[in-house]
Amino acid sequence: MPYKGALTTEDWVRHLKDQAAHTKEHRHALYEKVDIHNKMNILDVGCGTGVITADIASLAKGHVTGIDIDCRKLDRAKPLVSDRITLLEADASHLPFKDETFDLVVLSVVLMHIRDKQKAVNEMARVTRKDGIVLATMEPDHGGALYYPENKMYPFFIKDVEEMGSDPYIGRKLKYLFEKAGLKTEIGMSIHDFDSMNNSKEQLKEFLNRFWIAEKLFLINGWTQQQIHNYKQEQIHLIENDLYFSFLPVFYAIGRKE
Repeated sequence: MPYKGALTTEDWVRHLKDQAAHTKEHRHALYEKVDIHNKMNILDVGCGTGVITADIASLAKGHVTGIDIDCRKLDRAKPLVSDRITLLEADASHLPFKDETFDLVVLSVVLMHIRDKQKAVNEMARVTRKDGIVLATMEPDHGGALYYPENKMYPFFIKDVEEMGSDPYIGRKLKYLFEKAGLKTEIGMSIHDFDSMNNSKEQLKEFLNRFWIAEKLFLINGWTQQQIHNYKQEQIHLIENDLYFSFLPVFYAIGRKE
């Protein structure tokens, strides 16, 4: 998950690329579920550096519009612009589109960072055509996170998220937000964590790939390099010996406009 206060623009480029790769299997299963291949006009809300926007365009027949409020991330996405991909700087709470413009609206780990979540979902529903879909592929709920032994980075992550005005408990709110926007909603949960939990090699790979973010959080919270090194080695030992348990519920929502 993102660590907004700790990451520079360069860090975000790396993080979003890693996140897209890590979540590809989960997202693609949902894309199949909503028949993305036959959608002709798609909106990617909170497109960031455009990694997922390009992925969507590679699967769909139609046009993909990506929007983000951060012009720095959009600058990194500019090389993606083509006759099938358009990028705009825009606020999800004030979408610059006419009613019923898109047949699919997609967002991935975005709602947790939007202040007026209900207004944003209402806007997504507004610009979705009748019989179209709003798909939130991934929104975590850190209130259900489980770690044993203790994840010493976790309190720093929650502090960072809340200080940036983001909501670490958005997952449980998806159905309410979507239904209030008039969308007939199906809620589900990613099972990826269960798969990696039972595969120590995969779990270790994920830990090492993401540890650079943990290191940044430790440093801005006063840890020394030696403390960070010791913690990293402890975690590696636990994972290699199948002694570490970690679980974070990540929810999806498929909202159909009737």
